Amino acid sequence: MPQINLNLSEKEIFSKYFIDLCCDDYIHANAVGGQSYADEALRNLNINSYSKKRNNVYPFEKRGSSMLSPYIRHGLLSLNEVWIGVDKFEYEDKTKFRDELLWQEFSRHLYAIIGKNSNNFLNFSIDTTKSQKIKKENMNCLNTIKKELESTGYMVNQARMWFASHYSLRVNESWTKYENYMFRHLVDGSRFANRLGWHWVMGSQTGKTYGFAKSQVIKRAPKLCNDCELKYNCPIESWPELIESKYIEKHIQFNTEKSFGPNEIKEYSNNKPNFVWITAESMGDNDPAMSFYSDLPIIFIFDKKLLSKLKLSSKRIIFLLETLKEINRKRELYVYLDNPKNFLNNKNFATTFAPVPGYKNITSRNKPNVEFPAKRLVKPIDFYPQSFSSWRKKSILNV
Repeated sequence: MPQINLNLSEKEIFSKYFIDLCCDDYIHANAVGGQSYADEALRNLNINSYSKKRNNVYPFEKRGSSMLSPYIRHGLLSLNEVWIGVDKFEYEDKTKFRDELLWQEFSRHLYAIIGKNSNNFLNFSIDTTKSQKIKKENMNCLNTIKKELESTGYMVNQARMWFASHYSLRVNESWTKYENYMFRHLVDGSRFANRLGWHWVMGSQTGKTYGFAKSQVIKRAPKLCNDCELKYNCPIESWPELIESKYIEKHIQFNTEKSFGPNEIKEYSNNKPNFVWITAESMGDNDPAMSFYSDLPIIFIFDKKLLSKLKLSSKRIIFLLETLKEINRKRELYVYLDNPKNFLNNKNFATTFAPVPGYKNITSRNKPNVEFPAKRLVKPIDFYPQSFSSWRKKSILNV
């Protein structure tokens, strides 16, 4: 049960505990972890012209990205806070931006229901065996967005769609290989949002594919085409063709509380908790369990076995360490590199529900004494959503 010494620098901690668990060397992301940085990012958020700029890729100064995603991903900012935070902006920009927040919430709802089954096709099976296979290594568009991802931990949304479309529809390999690559390097990497994006792009969710072609690069990042050695011999002049889809009949046994957790604080034991266990889903000062038990110490556990399997980028680990170091300056915090199932066994603790398979697995064996509801932009649903539009029609905002 190695306890991580947070008095060491991030680089010292990485070298001592994580160097064999990551896919790359020590690299800082373009986002700094910590509640203070998240709060500053929200205060400085400017979404003027977001509706026009949100799909721009290069140059950087023409992008409309908010850059809040790492903070939202790890619960430093809730979707509700960000929703309220953009209320002062123009209607068109505010509406488009809030659509993206709703997509994030939709992805969380869907993942809460299907969990690890998201690595299979969703509503349609996709057959690309008859499509043209492209394995050019010198495409400037793809190489540039990969380089940015690996060096910063970020990829703008439009580029994520290009990447997912190319590697799910044009390359004769499993799409999960490349989805895992993206997930590994993204500081905001989540199985819910990232993987749902892949399903949407390749048509597994809706039955309609999002085709990536040269025309989009010219429109959203013209310099990438102009500087490409394949400019006059581009392998993606046209859309991917001959993609076949087949509807999948789904039979899902629905249990709202099992999927989404409690709607109110649940006490499962008469014993008082001795500490608050926080997860990477909810690391903000406003985590319900952490803020309620303000006098209790906090425990965070890096799952060594899971990390050795995932081989995440050092960028994500450093972001989490920066966040934990800030918590440690305000609260009594203990961080371990261990197996959460073993660590929490027979211990009295409080926590906030996380609608992800890992949390459900751990707490099935280690019931918390007190469990708090997860923060939600939209109230839990009681149906399997076939599409974003069907979910949105029935969704009830929780703002």
